[in-house]
Amino acid sequence: MSKNLDNVIEILDFTKYDFDEIKQFLNEGKTIKIALELGENVKRSLTKGYSDHFDANIELIEEKENCGVCGCGKPANALFYFYK
Repeated sequence: MSKNLDNVIEILDFTKYDFDEIKQFLNEGKTIKIALELGENVKRSLTKGYSDHFDANIELIEEKENCGVCGCGKPANALFYFYK
C-alpha cells in the first residue's frame, strides 16, 4: 500500500480514537491525517520515516500550533500523514 490522498481520514482530536481503531483504518488502506504533539517519540519516528506505534509510515505535513488534540491530551502542534 502507499499514501492515498483520495482515501484520507482526518483525526484532529486523537482522544476520540484508540490505537486499534487507527490501525484498522491503516490496514484497510486508508491514509490518516492526524494532529499530534511534535514530541520526542514522534521526532524519532519522523527520523526513521516509520511509526512503530502504528506500524505505518509517517510524514510531516506541517507544524501548526493548536491544530488539534494529541492522544496524550496536550494541544497538537503538527499535522502528519500515516499510511502503509
